[in-house]
Amino acid sequence: MTEKNKEKLFTQSEVDNIVKERLERERKRYNTDIDTVENLQKELVQVRAELQSLMADNEAKSTALKAEQVNKTIIQELEKANGINPTELALLFINNSSVDDTGSVVYTDDSGNSVPIGEHIKEWASKSSWAIKSVQKPGSGYGGNNSHVGNTELRDAFGLK
Repeated sequence: MTEKNKEKLFTQSEVDNIVKERLERERKRYNTDIDTVENLQKELVQVRAELQSLMADNEAKSTALKAEQVNKTIIQELEKANGINPTELALLFINNSSVDDTGSVVYTDDSGNSVPIGEHIKEWASKSSWAIKSVQKPGSGYGGNNSHVGNTELRDAFGLK
């Protein structure tokens, strides 16, 4: 026998069976790959939804934290200025106050100028004596029974007796 004769020859049905088996193996592998991709796509959608939810929650918490920081800082500055009711007075400043990029609380006026809230409240307090507690120490005035007695020249100037 020659070298060529030693080669195995296949019938058409054997070739068909070999091709059929090979196609089935490839289909199974292909279907498994498709299932894996579909599962990964579903997981990706879920992870994106969770991420968006967490980001929204984080943004809401950040906004609430900044609002709390603004309110607390305004109240502290009003207390420093001896405001009569810092919690209520804070409502005058809250809408125009925010946290800037450096984390400081600033007041933005109608023309768009921003100043640190402490400076704004200090200036406001100097013009708003009605909202500031008296820090006069007791006993600094005349404490006698005859309180209408005062400087005679002043009384005479106003025609008072």
